[in-house]
Amino acid sequence: MIVKFIHMADVHLGNRQYGSEERKRDFAQAFLDAIKFSVMERVDFILISGDLFHKKTEMDPITLIQARKVLELPKKHNIPVIAVEGNHDSTYFRENYSWMDYLASSGLIINLKPSFEDGEIVLNEWDGNTGAYIEINNTRIYGMKYYGSLTEKVLDEFANSMDRGDFTIFMAHVGIEGYVKNMYGCIPSSKLHKVDANYIALGHVHKSFIEGDRIFNPGSLEVCDISETTYDRGIFLINYDDGLSYRLVRDFYKPRYFFVKKYRMKSQNYEEFEKFISDEKLKTELRSDKINKPVVDITIEVERALRRVISEDEIRKIITKHLNPLLIRIHWNVRDVFKPVLPDSTSRDVIEREVISQLLENYPYDDISEEVLKLKRIFSSTFDLKQVDGMIEDIIKGGERKEDKSIEIVQKRGKAEKEEDWGEEEWDWRSACDTGSRVRKHKKL
Repeated sequence: MIVKFIHMADVHLGNRQYGSEERKRDFAQAFLDAIKFSVMERVDFILISGDLFHKKTEMDPITLIQARKVLELPKKHNIPVIAVEGNHDSTYFRENYSWMDYLASSGLIINLKPSFEDGEIVLNEWDGNTGAYIEINNTRIYGMKYYGSLTEKVLDEFANSMDRGDFTIFMAHVGIEGYVKNMYGCIPSSKLHKVDANYIALGHVHKSFIEGDRIFNPGSLEVCDISETTYDRGIFLINYDDGLSYRLVRDFYKPRYFFVKKYRMKSQNYEEFEKFISDEKLKTELRSDKINKPVVDITIEVERALRRVISEDEIRKIITKHLNPLLIRIHWNVRDVFKPVLPDSTSRDVIEREVISQLLENYPYDDISEEVLKLKRIFSSTFDLKQVDGMIEDIIKGGERKEDKSIEIVQKRGKAEKEEDWGEEEWDWRSACDTGSRVRKHKKL
């Protein structure tokens, strides 16, 4: 027997990444191009291993139209699309009607998932509305939706209930441990190796991988997170003719370019930053005129004192000038770095006071370095509590003197305002947005 099919996963239609409508269109374009490639290859069927949509709720009309219009293309060419629900498509065990069910009822996909009776798993054949498997051209395709922490238990029961056909495919939205760090919804690969199938079609992990000669994960069609920019991804074109042959197709779609860089700013010299951006552009694919409007994600490491005088607007102007980005994301990595303290001949007390003063710059305190040093001397010598109490009283009295002075200033200001004979306070609604919602006063006429 000869079988030819496409295996894709993690489409994430409707992902308005970083609030960008154009990024949302990117995800739709990737899906359209993947389906067009499948039709052009005249495959027997198309597999989508979960996460066709980005949100299981809050479906907007545009996303639904995108899904319907694209899925009408294989239907027109009599190519079945077989799918399972991912964690972004539906809830786990709740049998709520999902958007995947809606597409199935419209005849656009075959949405496979098991049912449960008295706590026991049931694998019925697809009847046009529901079912856990379907037969297409002597190929038996099983589908298991996402079950979160219960995946291993459901998988064991599912595998024990399967009947193998001439060529058997098991499709599930589940990850394998070890390919991506700290990712929920992954299980040991040993669990999947026990499944009696010729081809195991996975989704969930956004990185492409193949394990052994049966387990395949194509990765997402587009970058869903900045951590994924280095992942290999695509769609699998599979041929079976008394043996399995495959190809990871990457060039079906040109993904959005992500310009991800790190820069250490040592001074308020924007020319140096501009040179860095210009040089990095030449090192990347952006030197080609064919790449336009990348997503720019840059992390700038800077000392705290310098960060106060750096203009983010100026940084954005430089990036825009050289890269023509779709959007810019700037992350500030602010470091607390001590400046070199005075020459070697300086006394120890002066050096310590300078270090403590620098530490206190990061906190909303006055310069109490002298008091801190006094405490240090007391605790490192006699630990005389009377001295500690006396010093604390001095600090408190100093604070009281400052408070008295502040009260005196406020009283003088109030007296001056009273003498000016202001009218009643009025809410100036016309200028609220400009004045930070402050109350304005108007003189009586």
